Amino acid sequence: MQSNPYSEIPYEFSLESLSAPALYQSTPYIESGGDPSSPYAVAANRRRRHSIGVRRTSPEALLPLDAPTQARRYITPSSTSRKEIPAFFAKMRGPSPPSDEEEDELTEEPPASNATDQEKIEWKRRQNTLAARRSRKRKMQNVQRLEEAVERLTREKEIWRTRAMTLRQILHSHGIICPDFRD
Repeated sequence: MQSNPYSEIPYEFSLESLSAPALYQSTPYIESGGDPSSPYAVAANRRRRHSIGVRRTSPEALLPLDAPTQARRYITPSSTSRKEIPAFFAKMRGPSPPSDEEEDELTEEPPASNATDQEKIEWKRRQNTLAARRSRKRKMQNVQRLEEAVERLTREKEIWRTRAMTLRQILHSHGIICPDFRD
């Protein structure tokens, strides 16, 4: 009978076991004299580059919705707005009604019907900026909620593990055979 090649692979991982130094260690293939210029070796030694942006750790650290929008001052022509009148403005459909979940706290009135094209474009960009800020805030709140759930579930798992091991020891002390769980 053949032994299972996967029997020694742990089936439970923790985030602590995936720390950055552990992720970038040399592979056994390279250490055993394998070709370090092979695609496998190059990929194994590739390091993750850090983003250049600013990390905000809480929704409160994000820009408030009422923060002013930065003026557009480009040295070269913008790749996102090369046209004088953007394509969305040419179609000019009416604004979609806000959902029940959205906060109506900083809704600006749409420009008057006699407003210039530039004013209408600026208003539309401002609405887009506000929507992006709300989206980033929702995303960060969701990530925080998930992180809190992971922490809570990890604590619960440890509590139940301790209880199971205690009960297992009690059974063993009373001479009752109990299966040995490998984890």
